[in-house]
Amino acid sequence: MLASLLLCAFGAQAASKKTAPEPKVSVSARLGKTAVWVGDLLPYTIRAIHDRDVEFALDNLKRGSLALAPFVVRGITVEHGEWSPNKKLLEITLQLTTYEIGKSDLTIPPIHLYYFIREAGVGRKENQAETIQVPATRVGLRSTLTGGQLRPRDFKVPSPVDFTEIAAFLFLGLVGLSVVGVRGAQWVWKIARVPKAKRRPFARHARERLVHESLTKIRAIGFDSDEESARFYHEISSFVRGYLEQSLDLEAPCLTPGEIERALQQSGTNGALAREIRDLLERCEAVKYSRDGLSQARERHREALEDVEKIAAAMRRELAG
Repeated sequence: MLASLLLCAFGAQAASKKTAPEPKVSVSARLGKTAVWVGDLLPYTIRAIHDRDVEFALDNLKRGSLALAPFVVRGITVEHGEWSPNKKLLEITLQLTTYEIGKSDLTIPPIHLYYFIREAGVGRKENQAETIQVPATRVGLRSTLTGGQLRPRDFKVPSPVDFTEIAAFLFLGLVGLSVVGVRGAQWVWKIARVPKAKRRPFARHARERLVHESLTKIRAIGFDSDEESARFYHEISSFVRGYLEQSLDLEAPCLTPGEIERALQQSGTNGALAREIRDLLERCEAVKYSRDGLSQARERHREALEDVEKIAAAMRRELAG
């Protein structure tokens, strides 16, 4: 009888310890600074870890439509990545600033993120949009104002005026302005005489130089340490995205590898290399966001170097054509 009671007690305790199911989306926010001066930029990062069947709708995250008074949105950056075998990562970085005065702290209003849960299958079904709220965050506001009552300086004898020092400083100021004026005139004359054809942005020779310099820098990076491996894949990603942005009029830094692949296939430019470019960029992002990305990156260092050299060779052929 006693054994039966003990088994029932242990069973009830185990049932009470069952954890609730893990949510499909979890959000957190962090500040680049705990306090900010008036007019300074404040990085505000929102991190969302979500299931793979979750897709976010980010149409409301635009500078013109995102109201975060008393803060003003100066820039928005969105990055997608891998978090774990069953989870993905979404990072939204807002560059905020404020011009409020007379307060010791301010509050960043809550932000709503909208997402869909897509059901896999032959006919993919899109459910109704759900929302999750990023809680409000308090930020300290620094001030250069001093405490106490302001009053004229009537308790200290003014220093005597030395006209010799005034004349010397005036002469030095005129000499400095003359030097600045001469240098400015030379710069304006040089710019005015440059033919307009040479000032055209993203010229062919500039793209060729970008390919050559980036490839040289990538080859020079070793892979003996985690820092070198991380820098190696960062340089590869920066080179590929920068080239696509400059030569193909594609906002590559803001797109995921899959979106870049689809854009290349639709445009017909570099279509044959679209899949290779996507795979290479996914490896670069895995190094940054995946927990075991650096260990896998070391093993595939030479393979990544061969892939980027192949892509660079294809870019050279395009430039020669």
